[in-house]
Amino acid sequence: MALNVPKLLKTNLLLVISIAMLVINLLLIVILTSFNLLVWKDNRIVYIIFFYHVSGAWLAYFSFGVSLLSHIQYLRNKKIIFSRIGKNSIIVGVFFTAFTLITGSLWYNATSASYGSKPEDYWQWSDPRQTMTFVLLMSYIAFLIFRSLIEDKEQKTKLSAALGIALFPTVPLSYFSAIIFESFHVLSIKPADPGTIYWNPLKIFILLFNLIGMTIFFVYIVKQLVDLDKKREKLDILIQKRLIEA
Repeated sequence: MALNVPKLLKTNLLLVISIAMLVINLLLIVILTSFNLLVWKDNRIVYIIFFYHVSGAWLAYFSFGVSLLSHIQYLRNKKIIFSRIGKNSIIVGVFFTAFTLITGSLWYNATSASYGSKPEDYWQWSDPRQTMTFVLLMSYIAFLIFRSLIEDKEQKTKLSAALGIALFPTVPLSYFSAIIFESFHVLSIKPADPGTIYWNPLKIFILLFNLIGMTIFFVYIVKQLVDLDKKREKLDILIQKRLIEA
């Protein structure tokens, strides 16, 4: 069967755009760094992690925000599409929260100049941002487990919508924990030295470009997961119909 490239590109346009933007962004970082046009403090190339760590955190918070609004909309008008968006946004959010924790621990290890292999060189339970983000991750993993245990579809959507709303305070707690309490986490609201990550126009442009690319990727993934839910539901109905007829 011949591959219909135009149709394939049209169907996966958001994916193509997001991947193209992320690849261009990475090439831009590498080229500018190679020619010393993108300067890093202490010449540490590891600061590239910053772009992906921040993007991962943004996608995690954004995903859970979308799930909150979707679950509220579901409880208001009972349209199943909002339940699907809410659930799938959480799935994506869990993935990016884990990604944020991994890149954050690597960032801490490199920028603290420890370069060690001990657990405390990557993880500090005393750090409020790191700990609260882990709590955030565990909370939404628990949501997915809880949802999977309910068999009745109507009860599943109602209870999971209520739980999705109830869990959302863990998101602002994760963010504001580094502002309210003393934390190892670098804050963009604090003044920065020239040449560091914050307040550098070129680095801000690259970061925003990366954020846009990853946000488009989020929209594509959630859309694909919602479509998959629709197909699975149609298949279940068809199977049940065939079983009754048999």
